[in-house]
Amino acid sequence: MTRCNAVTRLLPLLDDVQRIIGWQGEYRATVSPAGITCRTDHSTLVQNWSVFQGYRETADHFVLLSRDPNIMYLGVLPKRGVYEAEGLDRLRAVLDQRTTRM
Repeated sequence: MTRCNAVTRLLPLLDDVQRIIGWQGEYRATVSPAGITCRTDHSTLVQNWSVFQGYRETADHFVLLSRDPNIMYLGVLPKRGVYEAEGLDRLRAVLDQRTTRM
């Protein structure tokens, strides 16, 4: 199974994951030319673009895949977190500039 196929199969599980980690509070992600910073009430994770092999866009999410072939790490950016109409186009442009669409 390719990584992209694995992502497609895992996407329905995202709602379950959100229920499991809900205790951490609000999840906020900031995308910049330097990378992605994810914050909850209890943690901060900073990821440089070099961590990611590429991304795949679905109807509701941008899913980033780990560069390490031995780790099935996914970074998930829900589209509902983008508040401005042109925000999705800006986010897509940053992703296209910094990583590969798969």
